[in-house]
Amino acid sequence: MRLDKSRRALTLAEKYLEILEELTDDDPEAFRDSFVGAIAVIRRVGHAVDFESKQLGRTSQFSQWWKKSEEDRRHLCVKDVRDLVLHEATEEAQVRHEVLGTGTAISNVTAYNPAVITATAHIDVVRDGGQPERYTFSAMPTPPEAEQAGPTFRRTWVFANGSCAGDALLPALREYLKWMRDDVIPRAE
Repeated sequence: MRLDKSRRALTLAEKYLEILEELTDDDPEAFRDSFVGAIAVIRRVGHAVDFESKQLGRTSQFSQWWKKSEEDRRHLCVKDVRDLVLHEATEEAQVRHEVLGTGTAISNVTAYNPAVITATAHIDVVRDGGQPERYTFSAMPTPPEAEQAGPTFRRTWVFANGSCAGDALLPALREYLKWMRDDVIPRAE
């Protein structure tokens, strides 16, 4: 048996994930807006496998394995975030900003009071009640108010709630779709 509907759902979900990945470093609001639809399409792959495999007469062996897969972390992460977004209209992800600086080893960072000074220091700064910004330095840090050089920003989206809170969001979604493509759908077929 071939799960054509499930495979089409997977292809669409991968396109939605690509759109999210393109928005990662752009406008956080655009990412959040796109995420609501994307998570529904991504979660839909599992529903398609469930429905189509039943319709086409799945084996009892797959039925037992599929039931156990509900405990799989990949499934739980996607299910949790989908439920938070669609049922509770909750903030589904948060952004962590990282500013990367390069240069020489840190020699004096008393203004920041990092707990451990090594060749690289990580400092989290929260401004005006916003999300934490992580500063990673391998050079003498400049106070955030005095930054002249225009630092390089990288946004990392993480799960804000649920069983995967704090985990990186996009890699988890990518892993879920890979699992569907490489394990779940072939096993159901």
